Amino acid sequence: MQNGFHGSDIEAVAKRFGMKEDEIISFSSNVNPLGLSDRFRNEASKYINCITEYPERDYATLRTALSEYTGIPSSCIIPGNGSTELISAFIRCFEGGNALIVSPAYSEYERSVLSSGGRVSFFELLEEDDFELNTDRLLASIDEKTDIIVICNPVNPTSTAILRTDMERILQKAGECGAAVLVDETYVEFCDMEKYSAEGLLSSYRELFIIRSMSKFFSAPGLRLGYAMTENEEIRKKMEALRDPWSISSFSEKAAVLLLSDKDHIKASGEYIKKERSRVCSLLDELKGYGVKYYSPRANFVLCRIGDEKKNATALFEFCMRRGLMIRDCTGYGSLDGRFFRFCFMDEKSDDLLIGAIREYLAG
Repeated sequence: MQNGFHGSDIEAVAKRFGMKEDEIISFSSNVNPLGLSDRFRNEASKYINCITEYPERDYATLRTALSEYTGIPSSCIIPGNGSTELISAFIRCFEGGNALIVSPAYSEYERSVLSSGGRVSFFELLEEDDFELNTDRLLASIDEKTDIIVICNPVNPTSTAILRTDMERILQKAGECGAAVLVDETYVEFCDMEKYSAEGLLSSYRELFIIRSMSKFFSAPGLRLGYAMTENEEIRKKMEALRDPWSISSFSEKAAVLLLSDKDHIKASGEYIKKERSRVCSLLDELKGYGVKYYSPRANFVLCRIGDEKKNATALFEFCMRRGLMIRDCTGYGSLDGRFFRFCFMDEKSDDLLIGAIREYLAG
């Protein structure tokens, strides 16, 4: 049976297991293990007085910083109060429409469609394909009745990713059918962006709408800040009309500009994840004898399957939690069953502790 805990539920998990929050290492939240940059920690206090003022109504300074970071014109960028606000606002532009969601996926996609009076169908990534997208099969699922196609890339929780060349094929089919494509790139900075980000396709496809978050790569979920990018002026105007003014705080605006400017930390984060991802996969290779399979990760987390029918992800979650290690039980996450679990990469010592705990559980 699924334990029901989300990656952010540290307080609830600590209470359930009679632990203090700082006694738990969370492998469930998928946040950058390098944390906030030293530069941010040293300089953020300079901006504390900004909370006595309203933020800029059009967030021009933040848009400029995002434009410099992404290379996308500031006029094509929409800042938001986390990616969740932007997902909801975008889907409300197609109220009552038909959405095709690539699954397994973040539950907010479905919730937003249903709350706007829309209808949802799912395109399931298959275990037999190692959860890699079969682009031809997806293209066959898109027709004139499709209003929105929703894709998380890299995919959460599988950590697989869709090549830019395949994304272009999807956009071409969407254009032929009159459908919009929402691509959630929350985890794209953890992978090879040249191969996987759809950012370079924005100028060619008005159907494309990309959303990113400051929560994961920049290790700042508490800022509640995300941004969207699109060349579609009609959609931008609709979204601006739907959003409340000043949804981003003055401090979040200043903090985001500071985080985006720290190029050294950004580079170090990408390099660390690439190195640790490879190291952890090598450790997981050693667990194949216990029946563990993992799916080739592109982001900062990995999806695994337990092969022993007498064991399951919920029991593994409980076993690890007794050692202060919190993984994600993926039971009921889309079409995933009780064999699947996910964890993100942390520092080497913590990752070694987790791999050791997984080995101990499987050997028991």
